[in-house]
Amino acid sequence: MPQPSQTGPFRPTSSQFAYTAAPSSPSSPDTNANAYSNLGGQNLPDSAFLSPEQVDNAPFFGRRGSAQLPAPSIISRSSLMLPGTPNIGGNRSSWSSSAGLAGAEAPLAGAEVGRHPYAPRGQSNLTQTTLGWNDTGNDRTFATREEMTERNGNMGAGAASGNSSERVPRWASGGHDPKKRRKWLWIGIALAALLAVGLAVGLGVGLSRRLNEKTVSRDPAQDNSGATRSASASGTMTATASTSAPSATPTSGGQGSLITFEDGSTMTYNNPFGGQWVWDPANPFNNDAQCNSWTPALSQNWTWGVDKIYGVNLGGWLNTEPFIVPALYEKYAVGPNNQTAIDEYTLSQNMGSNLTAAMTEHYATFITEQDFAEIASAGLNWVRIAVPHWAIETWEEEPYLEHVAWTYFLKAIQWSRKYGIRINFDLHTIPGSQNGWNHSGRLGSINWMYGIMGTANAQRALDYIRTLAQFISQPEYSPVIQIYSFINEPNGGPVGKPPIGSFYYEAYQIIRDITGIGEGNGAVLSMQDAFLGITSWYGFLPGADRLALDQHSYLVFGNQSTASLDAIAKFPCQYWGEATNVTSQTWGLNIAGEWSAASNDCGLWVNDVGVGSRYDGSYKGYNGPTPGSCAYWNDYTLWNQSTKADILHFVEGSMDAFQNYFFWTWKIGNSTGAIEQVNPFWNYQLGLKNGWIPSDPRSAVGTCAGDLAALNEFDGTFSSAWMTGGVGANTIEAAMSTLYPWPANSFANIEAAYMPYLPQYTQTATPITMPGPTYTSPGSSATIFAGNGWFNPTADARNAYTAVAGCSYPPEYSAALLPVPTSACGAGMVQPTRRDSFPAPTPAPAR
Repeated sequence: MPQPSQTGPFRPTSSQFAYTAAPSSPSSPDTNANAYSNLGGQNLPDSAFLSPEQVDNAPFFGRRGSAQLPAPSIISRSSLMLPGTPNIGGNRSSWSSSAGLAGAEAPLAGAEVGRHPYAPRGQSNLTQTTLGWNDTGNDRTFATREEMTERNGNMGAGAASGNSSERVPRWASGGHDPKKRRKWLWIGIALAALLAVGLAVGLGVGLSRRLNEKTVSRDPAQDNSGATRSASASGTMTATASTSAPSATPTSGGQGSLITFEDGSTMTYNNPFGGQWVWDPANPFNNDAQCNSWTPALSQNWTWGVDKIYGVNLGGWLNTEPFIVPALYEKYAVGPNNQTAIDEYTLSQNMGSNLTAAMTEHYATFITEQDFAEIASAGLNWVRIAVPHWAIETWEEEPYLEHVAWTYFLKAIQWSRKYGIRINFDLHTIPGSQNGWNHSGRLGSINWMYGIMGTANAQRALDYIRTLAQFISQPEYSPVIQIYSFINEPNGGPVGKPPIGSFYYEAYQIIRDITGIGEGNGAVLSMQDAFLGITSWYGFLPGADRLALDQHSYLVFGNQSTASLDAIAKFPCQYWGEATNVTSQTWGLNIAGEWSAASNDCGLWVNDVGVGSRYDGSYKGYNGPTPGSCAYWNDYTLWNQSTKADILHFVEGSMDAFQNYFFWTWKIGNSTGAIEQVNPFWNYQLGLKNGWIPSDPRSAVGTCAGDLAALNEFDGTFSSAWMTGGVGANTIEAAMSTLYPWPANSFANIEAAYMPYLPQYTQTATPITMPGPTYTSPGSSATIFAGNGWFNPTADARNAYTAVAGCSYPPEYSAALLPVPTSACGAGMVQPTRRDSFPAPTPAPAR
């Protein structure tokens, strides 16, 4: 065995793992309002955060959520800047950081007791009834809609409605068989009585997941009228049927038409761009809706290089972030042991017994159908929806609310279809955290493709990527979900390109094995540049079928510019205009999955909870320029017309430079603090109403030419047909498998010789199948077939990963710096991986 070195990557130790969970934290009360009232932009004491993890010389790349150390702006990445690109402040090196990544190794007290993947789950006290869920005990308190309305106000347009006895949708685990260590029953039903249009669309979702044992298969021959549909032999899905009377409500309309929402409220459709909405209860998969006159209807083909993405993110909805939904975090600011809510992990813990009610209320009210109608009316045509992995399932160390987010994602598909909006499905979180930032679920350290749990967490992630690919590739959903961003923002600084490339290639092969090859077969796949710069990926997987390169470009997470706002307004065209065109010519499909109107890092929790701003010098550890106070920038009501005009110029320059983009984010929730509407730079909806976001995104075209920026124009024709699924698609040279093998040969902090010692999960579980909604034919109790969740039963027939029975694994989120053991669960296991051959390109399915 190689001898350990003092400075190199981690080596094995002679001791075996014996991880002991911390004591359980008590349930937190539902009374934390205004607990953040005195935090403002102040730095919290170190004890309020997770203990830092030092990663030697690892640059901390990133966007919002870089709490511990200054993060360089995206424009500091040399691979993103073409020759001749001007620098801010004249010193390019000042925009990068050589400081170590700080994260979390020590778990919070009570965070992980009894929550390892091999540990039994406590039995729920819920029982299923024909009306939904009836609580016979109180393991997690929930409220009736009347109670929620009384306590929290009107749930808003688009929220599900029902009678006073209807319970908030929730999920429950079944009984535990003590003879089987990994037997879980998860069944969920979310009933929404959609009475206004005479259609009961119960987005009832049921899911059975059993680990370490075979799940009972369903009968695939069951007819469409049955309440239970079979996906394949991989998992169980239950849908609840309901009845409704025929409706005379209009099923389509344009400008000036009356729209009736699920709760019976109405809105006049104000779409000046020729948009046509369509929603027919008798045909819920009608794809004739068109968001505007220049965007193809969902039933028509999208032509890359011709059609343009004008999109927004729906951030903070299904995957919360403190700076997007501050009031939610303020309400549960402090939990057991004075734990501060800094991410959804700690937020979920602080919610305690109120988790189901509080999160369900958030899902139901933060984004509603009205938002989708307004998005179409703003001239936008795409949404990027961040979905967490706990929408699929949770394992025992994860305190998140499982499954319920999926119910609301199904609503998002319906609303997108109704208004002709396409979806970029973004898997925003990965087990163990792919970047260590709060929007990955848990702020702290990276435990994906890094550290001793890097392989095991990646194995879980690949299972989820496969499950989601099977669902979104079904013909019922593929016309709406046309981009699949299968992992959000890997932190390329510490992790490095080789391990990320290995994961990307494995995920690509799994997905394309499911979809088939060639235009029209499944979604475009989007891989994020991992903040390594877009040019660093040129030459990766040449010949890949419809693989888009995604950049998330922000100016503000590094040294703050001292230039005037008028000068900063021209930066997007100078930095990104030519780079986008060159990428289109060299790589092929590319998008800007995230960007904002921010010219500085002012705002509430933009850099994390309790962390100040670099701009005003309140960011602990930042030593760069501090141009001045944030008071003016934090309160948009103080902005004069000159300020709004400069920000508008910045926004239109970004739109013109990126060409295909998703603004981060559509809306920012209110705060309970002195300034109610915080973080205006990041709020598209607010800017649209107040003049720093264009009312017609097409007005941005030509901004970069007007700024006299070098552009090297792309003419809309890609250099190779395979880039868009044409001739040569998926002809990837064999050398790529050598360069990017699966499993990865090594990690940045673990040498190749020690990779066989890492813990692994075993492929002995039944894959999860995600359920669709339940649609009922008007005037009938018969359900309309909504897919079975598993598009291609012949693809990749491997079992799913699960814990080795009786084994103790290192903690999911805090194992990055633990030493490699000489013996670990699943170590050295050789398991089936991807397929190395694919079918020839096939004709696109008919629509």
